[in-house]
Amino acid sequence: MMINTRSFKRGAYLLAVVLMLGACGKSETADSSAAESTAAETAVEETTAADAENESKETEKQEETEETSGEAEETTEAEETESSAEEKASEAGTKEAAKEETKKETEAATEAALLSEPAPETVPETTAPQNTGKSVKDIYGEITQKVALNSPMVVPDDFISNYYGIDVGSLEEYVFSMSEAAISAETVAILKAKDAGSTAGLSAALQTVIDQKKSEMENYLPDQFQIVDKSSVKVNGNYVYLVISDQADAINQIIQAGIQ
Repeated sequence: MMINTRSFKRGAYLLAVVLMLGACGKSETADSSAAESTAAETAVEETTAADAENESKETEKQEETEETSGEAEETTEAEETESSAEEKASEAGTKEAAKEETKKETEAATEAALLSEPAPETVPETTAPQNTGKSVKDIYGEITQKVALNSPMVVPDDFISNYYGIDVGSLEEYVFSMSEAAISAETVAILKAKDAGSTAGLSAALQTVIDQKKSEMENYLPDQFQIVDKSSVKVNGNYVYLVISDQADAINQIIQAGIQ
């Protein structure tokens, strides 16, 4: 648009000069016409130079305006980028703070739950009572020292197994003593079972001893029969014992003290 305006001004000016020269050409001399032509050309050149200078200034202004606009746009974009970065940083900080707060609340809730739960009850362990007394042989040795037995004899395994059905394999230890005298029913049997569950069978076996002794003494030795009739099988923990003797009370006390 600026180039078209300048061309129009130049054409108008030239047209005016031509008209002036035509109107005055008849009365002026050739020298005057040449001078005027030179002046006109000079004026045209000055006008052209002025127009060029103005065009250059306007171009510089336009470039400065465009440069300023570009810088403004770059500044705006930088500001927008910085603002976006700040918003993201702020958002990230908010999320991190929220996570931390949630973590603290969770830990507090867990701690409160643990404190509110009742402590587990401690159930005392129950074990079957076990005897921790003397060995059966030591108890029997004490009996022989304190009580005068009537010809005592410790019978072998096969005897008590065959005659009374006692399984020696079920015993941890035992002593089975009987009088060698045919006229005496004296018997001292101390059995320690490996398992408390077998004490019932051992009790039944020793009751068989009582029954047999009664049968043997009832018609022939009534005094011995009375001793046998007063006897009984006793159970204490894993121990099963039988005493047939006129000194049964003293012997039972020694046995009871030894197995405690």
